[in-house]
Amino acid sequence: MNALITPDQASCEPMLARAIGVLEQAHPGSRWGVAGPAVECRKSWVVPLGERGGSRRAGLKIYSDARVAGRQAEGLRYAAAMNAHPGQGVPTLHDHDAGAPTLLVEWIPAPQLEQVLIRSAANPVAYGRTLERVGLWLKHFHGLGGLDESRFEAARYAGLLEGRMSAASCGLPPVSADPLWQRSLQWLGAELERLDGTPVPFACAHGDFTFTNVLVSPHRVIGIDIWADRRLPVAEDLARMFVYLAMGDLFPLRARLGPVPLSQRRAQIALLAGYGGLDARSTAVWEVLVCFEALARWLSLSDRLARRESPSERWKRAGVRGVLTSIVGRG
Repeated sequence: MNALITPDQASCEPMLARAIGVLEQAHPGSRWGVAGPAVECRKSWVVPLGERGGSRRAGLKIYSDARVAGRQAEGLRYAAAMNAHPGQGVPTLHDHDAGAPTLLVEWIPAPQLEQVLIRSAANPVAYGRTLERVGLWLKHFHGLGGLDESRFEAARYAGLLEGRMSAASCGLPPVSADPLWQRSLQWLGAELERLDGTPVPFACAHGDFTFTNVLVSPHRVIGIDIWADRRLPVAEDLARMFVYLAMGDLFPLRARLGPVPLSQRRAQIALLAGYGGLDARSTAVWEVLVCFEALARWLSLSDRLARRESPSERWKRAGVRGVLTSIVGRG
């Protein structure tokens, strides 16, 4: 129960000792230890901790940057009120040592949304109900800090995309020569200019709302890796999730062969139904935000494919191309 697999086990020992001490103090008389090998995630390593002879579990998240750990801790504190909603929540934050690159959090034994949707891909009822639950979770999350009206900032999205293009090392040359990329970039630029300054609803954003940052069990939807550090258009979290969903969805199959309006895609229908729909102001910027997110995902996928061939990455890139074709047409 004390086996640990991490890049540098010796440096982790003080972090583990603190985490185990916190858990044993919270549960007098219990003994805790490492319950399995560390799991490598995109931003961190997660070490499962367990109560010896008991069923309680926790996770020690170890980041390379203490600032990231601090921001994630603040995000969990902000979102803790989500646990008051039946069937919804976020992991409980057990401990965070200011300045340390670790978080001690509740261990949630539930699969990621991506895996749940893969299993229900051929069951439209189950697929739709799952996404409606996810949309409702985001609705409640946005409601924690309330909504207000601010002006849509076109320069923000133009700058973010420019930064991603500058950072793309391998994938940009073949992407930039693609006619669909060129049409999409031109369309996005024109729409950003047209909509700049438009009043739209803002809320405190999740910040990385994707199908790997939502856990789904039969009875709960749990949001994880929450940033909650800025107020953004409410449609932005939804647009990012929609693009991730469209990347992997098998249906409609014709979306990979030709344009299918976003409004006819089951991912958008179910996600927005759970959220309660978008008002006219958010609807006005919806396709722009979807286009921005799709271009960003295309860059990251192409960069990874330039380094290593992957059928799953190619499938996702085809899904992104299908989204953009739905917006700007086949040319």
